Amino acid sequence: MYKVNEKRITAKQLKLIWVLAHQIGINDQLLHDMAWEVCGKASLKELYAWEAATVIDCLLDDGAKVTKKRKPRRSLPDNVVELVAGEQIRLIEYLVDQLGWDDPRQLVGFNKRVIKKERIGTKKEAGKVIEGLKAMLNRKQKGGGLKQKDSR
Repeated sequence: MYKVNEKRITAKQLKLIWVLAHQIGINDQLLHDMAWEVCGKASLKELYAWEAATVIDCLLDDGAKVTKKRKPRRSLPDNVVELVAGEQIRLIEYLVDQLGWDDPRQLVGFNKRVIKKERIGTKKEAGKVIEGLKAMLNRKQKGGGLKQKDSR
């Protein structure tokens, strides 16, 4: 019997122990042997929460890594517009430099073609421009730049 104030292993802890064990290639028998050596318990389900934390720490010391799940991107209401970020501006400037565009009118013309505006105002517009510039840079690096008209 266990004390009232001591909690048993939680389902999340048990799942984490198995995930970490499989990450570093520990099979079922080795995992149970580890639990026996660390806590003196033959079954993982018999562990107390603090003992499970000890087993998890041992697995982490052996090289397992805990990765957090990414939270889903929050969706904004339709009436909210995100302004262009400084990182996006810097990336656009870098791509323009890589393309060798010296004249600022080249970017303005590109913007007019891609987003139908001279200047970028929102994150969505910046994303479109960035993807277009990256595609152009990839074509340029592959040697497939603009086709020249025949002068016949």
